Amino acid sequence: MSDDLNAKMKLLIKSEKALLSLEMRKKSRQTVWVAIALLAVLAGLVMLNVTVFLLLETHYSNLASAGILSGLNLLVAMLFFLIASRQDRGAEAESIEEIRNFAWGQIEADIDEVKQNVSEFTHSVKKVKNSVDSFTSGDAFGFKKVMPIITTLIDLNKRK
Repeated sequence: MSDDLNAKMKLLIKSEKALLSLEMRKKSRQTVWVAIALLAVLAGLVMLNVTVFLLLETHYSNLASAGILSGLNLLVAMLFFLIASRQDRGAEAESIEEIRNFAWGQIEADIDEVKQNVSEFTHSVKKVKNSVDSFTSGDAFGFKKVMPIITTLIDLNKRK
């Protein structure tokens, strides 16, 4: 049983490591997308701001041109943040989670079996203790009840 439990624990550890690795890959991809989004926002804002501001300045006041330009900048930034938040772990993670859940179930079953064995052993030890206690107290085979009759018979036999 010990080897079986060790194998299940190793399976559980491997599945946890694989899930952690997948999570790390997901986070690294998200970080790359966020970095790209930030660079794109910065570069886009510099170039687009200058161009759009000059274009809008011909039709609107400086204040209105700056407001329109700020709105466009926010839309571009939100688009890239949306792309970054849509990264997922994929089907591989689901199968690894199933393996992990199976390993946990098997380990829990083994633990329950050990608990049952310990409970049965404890019950057996209590039965043996009770038997030993009853034997040492003189009540092993009902001797305690018969003992006064035996001593009386012995006393009567001595008097004769």
